[in-house]
Amino acid sequence: MANFFVAVLLSLFTAFVPLQAQVVLSEIMFDALGSDTHDEFVEIINLSESVSIDLSGWQISDGEGTDSIVEFNEGVIIQPGQFGLILDLSYFDNSDTYDALIPEESLVMTIDNTTFGNRGFSNSTAETVSLINSDGEIVSQYTYVLGNDQGFSDEKIDLEGLNSPDNWADTKSSFGTPGAPNSVSLLNFDLAVLPDDINFFPEPVQAGQTLIITSTVRNVGKNSVDQFKLIFFEDFNGNLLADSGEELAPAFEFSATLLPMDSTSFSLQTSNVSPGEHLIFAKIKFESDQDTTNNIASEQFFVGFPARTAVINEIMYSPLSNQPEWIEILNLSFWPINLSKWSVSDSDTGKRVKFGSHSNLAPNGFFVLAEDSSILDFFNPPFGSVSVSRKLPSFNNDFDSVVLYDPSDVIMDRVDYNKDWGGDSGISLEKINPVLASNDSTNWSSSVSIPGGTPGERNSIFTQTLPAEAGLSIAPNPFSPDNDGEKDFTIISYEVPITTASVNIKIYDLRGRLVRFLANNQASGSTNSIVWDGHDDTGRLSRIGIYVVFLQALNAEAGLLSTQKKTVVLAANL
Repeated sequence: MANFFVAVLLSLFTAFVPLQAQVVLSEIMFDALGSDTHDEFVEIINLSESVSIDLSGWQISDGEGTDSIVEFNEGVIIQPGQFGLILDLSYFDNSDTYDALIPEESLVMTIDNTTFGNRGFSNSTAETVSLINSDGEIVSQYTYVLGNDQGFSDEKIDLEGLNSPDNWADTKSSFGTPGAPNSVSLLNFDLAVLPDDINFFPEPVQAGQTLIITSTVRNVGKNSVDQFKLIFFEDFNGNLLADSGEELAPAFEFSATLLPMDSTSFSLQTSNVSPGEHLIFAKIKFESDQDTTNNIASEQFFVGFPARTAVINEIMYSPLSNQPEWIEILNLSFWPINLSKWSVSDSDTGKRVKFGSHSNLAPNGFFVLAEDSSILDFFNPPFGSVSVSRKLPSFNNDFDSVVLYDPSDVIMDRVDYNKDWGGDSGISLEKINPVLASNDSTNWSSSVSIPGGTPGERNSIFTQTLPAEAGLSIAPNPFSPDNDGEKDFTIISYEVPITTASVNIKIYDLRGRLVRFLANNQASGSTNSIVWDGHDDTGRLSRIGIYVVFLQALNAEAGLLSTQKKTVVLAANL
């Protein structure tokens, strides 16, 4: 009989000790978003599946002070699987921060002091929080880790695991999860992809190269997973989302077995990668996932721009007094360029101005950065081709520089101009051929456009290659200006072997009489066209007959370049 009582006592003792240890710390709010005096809390949980535990005489300590756990209005007996929430005594009269977050099934308690420990938990020194039973034994203990954002608690990951730092993490929820399952707790089914799990090779990558994108998927749940999908996206539209239609390839399908705490990787190869910033997403599709907040991650990489991908193409450095300064950029590549992180400076390269958002440059397209929007009062650039920055450098009217930088601060183009290159009051400085050297003075001259510049459009003096000699053509020829809608006008086209010229075009009848002075010392590039409507200088329609078109091209430096003659027939429909 004595042996029987000894056996019973041993059985009760061995059963009693684990029950005490099954109440553990599960969450600590040490840096509350509200008042540290009222809004700190400690959460515990009874891990037992069948036994309730009376917390009478239990205490909480921060190493400097100890407080007794006391009832609020529901007693201090914690049921199997139940969360217990211990709030500051002063919370109930001074705060309602957690009222809407606390589940009805949790046990709300407080302490016999206005704050935890010695004037509350420290936000500057990590403290060890201990849960002490009625026998004075520490049954659960955790030293919290500083660095949380304010209002984000420390939560235990595996509630049955150790209280080591790697088994605790910052809550995913502002205000924490008081009295509720922890946001970082292990779920039965939970796959995750993290930003650090997305990698690129090679790195750095150059424009046009083949890039390999790799993403790791982790099983952070309790159960094995045997089927899911992973999809790679690129943020083509710039809205920072992985939208339908932005998939880089069909979904990868996993149909093996991924054990808990194990991982697997997927790789995608993409060719001819374009320069600029790229935002890549990896997204998991798993129907049984109990936490979809960690099913998508993104990572950014940058591809360097080849030299002279974009160039300075036009500069308005000497506008009229009521006009703004501006510069024009030309994209020489077949890739679209987002200029938002590109910048420009004058000769003071330490002061740079970014183009700003919505600065998109299409392949072979033009983009203008202007001092203010009044540029639209004097020019008619294509819609969406102008961005305004009041911080645009003030370019000197004699010697200065325009420097263009890509997002990695590499100089993409530079022009060191002076007034002898061209440009004047209200007339821009235009590049003749954008492919040729930017710092070659012979590749620049004054705009010959009537408004004084061509912002957002091809330069008025653009020349692919200069013609070997002057030429003159007329079409249609003959023409019949009788307003019947057919051949009412003729176009006189010419080319001269120099980038800029002053052109005279005169029309004579066969007796040598001047009928029309069509172009009088008109500024021109190497090619141009002009329309004759068949009328003379008085506005009267000329008679039917043969007329002589006389072209004279002059240049201030070269003098008389060329004269050309060609006949045109003014006819009438039969």
